[in-house]
Amino acid sequence: MSLREKLLARLLAAADFVSGAELSGALGVSRCAVWKHIEALRDEGYEIAGSPRRGYRLLKVPDALYPPLFSPLVRGKFGRPYHFYPVVSSTNDLAKELARQGAPEGTLVVAEEQTGGRGRLGRAWHSPPGGLWFSLVLRPPVSPAATQSLPVLLSLAVTDGVAAFPLPSVEVKWPNDIVYQGKKVGGILVELGAEAEAVHFVVAGIGLNVNITSFPAPLEKTATSLQKIAGKALSRPQLLSAILAAAERYYSRWCREGFAPFREDYERRLCLLGREVEICCGGSITRGTVAGVDAEGRLVLVSPDGTKRRFVGGEVTFKQKPRQTLRPGEDKAEA
Repeated sequence: MSLREKLLARLLAAADFVSGAELSGALGVSRCAVWKHIEALRDEGYEIAGSPRRGYRLLKVPDALYPPLFSPLVRGKFGRPYHFYPVVSSTNDLAKELARQGAPEGTLVVAEEQTGGRGRLGRAWHSPPGGLWFSLVLRPPVSPAATQSLPVLLSLAVTDGVAAFPLPSVEVKWPNDIVYQGKKVGGILVELGAEAEAVHFVVAGIGLNVNITSFPAPLEKTATSLQKIAGKALSRPQLLSAILAAAERYYSRWCREGFAPFREDYERRLCLLGREVEICCGGSITRGTVAGVDAEGRLVLVSPDGTKRRFVGGEVTFKQKPRQTLRPGEDKAEA
């Protein structure tokens, strides 16, 4: 942890003013050096009160993902080391390069903006400032086939992170989307560095529309953001910290036991459950009702003739309107 990160951590932990002498002694630097770092933090958007007699007090932090702000919030190994960029083409591409160079599990790449963000099937992903765009390096001791359930698993971590804030629940849309009332809030893209029988690394890219207030015309009807849902901006550093903590907890168990222990929990959050859908997979379209997922995270579809089929991947389209998620205290109006 850098000197500035240590200083910020002490200001974050303090309930009142902290004297310059106390900070100087704790950090092993001069009071002049403390003042210089305080000024640098102010330049980055931190609101810090200063008093000749009382010292310094942190009043407000910016909605930014600078290392000094985020690093003190990391609770486990996910997020260490932390690579932050104002603008990149793709966090997944950078994370894959770091993984090839031997980056340890838990390495995190975060950007304020992506110019070449992508989702499944090579589709472009709108990644302006205000969202969470990050990629995590993983090295799971599993077969390549087992990683097929990883996007499904990580969607649980994302919804857990969002649930830490007072806003209506978001749902998951198999295999990798986070949705609210049928509109996309986020998505997960998992890419492997593997051979036929061995996984060398996995890069899990997660994109989440957080404090975004408008979308390009083609996306207005299909996308939304957490700020739009909540009616106010959220703290992105705290949200990222909550997602990483949940992801590490889920991932550790998944490495030992696979996806089976998470199946019922996932189905409770699945917006497709019991819905009539079409799945386009390999150029063919299958229609049926979603019965849930199996122990490997595959979608289970019941055809009109009663036949059950399992899908590892595919594009899912509703044949009936998705259910609405109500705000706490709301009643569904009768037509």
